[in-house]
Amino acid sequence: MLIEPDIELTVDEDIVLWHSISRGDKKAFDDFFMKYYTLLYGYSRYYVSAEDAKEVLQELMMWLWENRATFVPDTTSSLRQYLITSVKRRCFNVLRRQEKEILEESSWFEQEQDDYYEFIDLSVVNELQSLIQEAIDELPSSYRQAFTMHRFQDKTRQEIAETLQVSIKTVDYRIQQSLKILRERLKDYLPILAIYGFIL
Repeated sequence: MLIEPDIELTVDEDIVLWHSISRGDKKAFDDFFMKYYTLLYGYSRYYVSAEDAKEVLQELMMWLWENRATFVPDTTSSLRQYLITSVKRRCFNVLRRQEKEILEESSWFEQEQDDYYEFIDLSVVNELQSLIQEAIDELPSSYRQAFTMHRFQDKTRQEIAETLQVSIKTVDYRIQQSLKILRERLKDYLPILAIYGFIL
């Protein structure tokens, strides 16, 4: 359970000190800063890191100095409560900012991953296309003609037979032999070829 610091200062000492600060007394402000710093620093450390705690107190003290003429506490108790509440609020702001930064970094990392895998996918596709084309180019000419017309030109076996002036049975044989050769040539890539929709 968090116990708020008990800051013991006399009413006269505290209020008189602040009245001097409100008139621009830098030494009085330095005394005020040193008097409260240790206790408020310890309190802020319940919430944030040492570095963030120092920054919180620096920002708070800077705000107090800049607003010394308009900020007029009625009592020591009200001044003490204001300082504690301000430290707590500023610590929470730090935590919210850090949470936002973590979420933004996470989002950036996910986007980087997406871009990376998109690049990898494109690279794989390009490599597979090259391998497939090389394997097809190495087929015997008659096999390559029949296979290319069947697989890439969407011609029927009848149309291929008429174009090549061979029987449908011969067309079937050439296509089957082409597939057999390609499967052997690309056997190490068959699973990934299937993923990308090229079935042999």
